[in-house]
Amino acid sequence: MSKLFIDDISKASVSAVVVTYNRLELLKQSVSALQNQHSQTLKHIIIINGASTDGTKKWIEQEPKKDDKIIVLNLPKNIGGAGGFNQGIRAFIEKTNDDFVWLMDDDSLVTKDSLDRLLEVWKVDPAAGMAASHDIWKDGTWANMNMASPLFSDKIKVYYGDQPFVRIKHSTFVSTIVSRMAVLKVGLPQKEYFIWGDDIEYTQRVTHFFPGFFVRNSIVLHASGQNPLPGDISGENDKQRLPRYLNEFRNRLCTSRRRHSLPKYLKTLAHNIFDLLKVILKPGVKFRIAKLGIIIKGTWNGFFFNPPIEYADSDYQYRAEVTEKTWK
Repeated sequence: MSKLFIDDISKASVSAVVVTYNRLELLKQSVSALQNQHSQTLKHIIIINGASTDGTKKWIEQEPKKDDKIIVLNLPKNIGGAGGFNQGIRAFIEKTNDDFVWLMDDDSLVTKDSLDRLLEVWKVDPAAGMAASHDIWKDGTWANMNMASPLFSDKIKVYYGDQPFVRIKHSTFVSTIVSRMAVLKVGLPQKEYFIWGDDIEYTQRVTHFFPGFFVRNSIVLHASGQNPLPGDISGENDKQRLPRYLNEFRNRLCTSRRRHSLPKYLKTLAHNIFDLLKVILKPGVKFRIAKLGIIIKGTWNGFFFNPPIEYADSDYQYRAEVTEKTWK
C-alpha cells in the first residue's frame, strides 16, 4: 500500500524489526512469536544482527529459506541497539513498501494479537504517528524500564487506569510501531547513542509532530534477565553493565536539550546531580568510586553531544526541511 495515510487499516502492511546481539535462544523465541501473530498485516520480519558470536549469523541465514517474510542484515560490527534500530528502520524504508515498522529487541516476546491491538490506534486517530504496547516482565508485573510516558505526566492513567488508549510522549523499543509517514518526517534513530535512551529520543521526535498512544491490551513480554528501575545506577549490582551508564547520562542530556525547553534541560541536569548524591550518600552502594566517575564523565560528555539526524532514502522523497531546525 505504502501511502502517507491509511484508508483501511485492515489492509495495511507491517515490517517488524528485531535487533539482536548474542542472544540466539531469545531471538528464536522472539521470531517464533512474530510468526504466530494472528494478524495478516505482518509482511516482513527484518532481523538486524550486531555481529553476534554465538551462532546467530548461521541460524538467521537459514531462516529466509524457511520463511520468505524474513530479511536478514548481518552487521560487520556491533553498533549497539541504537545502531541496530537505525539500520533496521533504514531497511524498512529502502527494502519494503510497508506502511508501518514495528520495533523490538530480541527479548521482546509478542502475544498473538499484539499487532492487531496496536493497529487499532489508527482507527481512533488516522493521523497518529506511533503506538506502544503494554510491556510486562516475566512475573506479570510492569517491565519497569519500558513503561510508556503519558503526554500530560499523569502516570496513573498508564499504571492504574482502564483507558484502552492513552496519549504518550515517548516509549521504548519493546514493541513500538511507527508509521511510514512519521519515519519519513523525523528520520532515523541516533546510532551514536549506541545503547540506552535512543528509543526515548526517537519516539519523542515522533510525538513532537504526530500523536502517539499507549495501547493497554497489546501485551508484550519483555524477557529481560532483570527488571530494574530505569537509570538506577546506585542500585546496579552487575559490574559488567556499568559502562552502559556512560551512555545513559550523556544521552539523556542530549534528548532533553532537543525538547526546546530550558527548564526541562535543567531538570535533567538536576536528575544527574541527584543520582550523583545517591551514589555518594546511600549506604551499601557497590562500585561507588567507579559509579561516581561514570556519572561525572557521562554528564560532561552530554554537554557537547549532539549528533546530526539521518534520513533514509525513499520513493516519496518526503521530508520536512524544517525538521532538523525545529528539533535541534
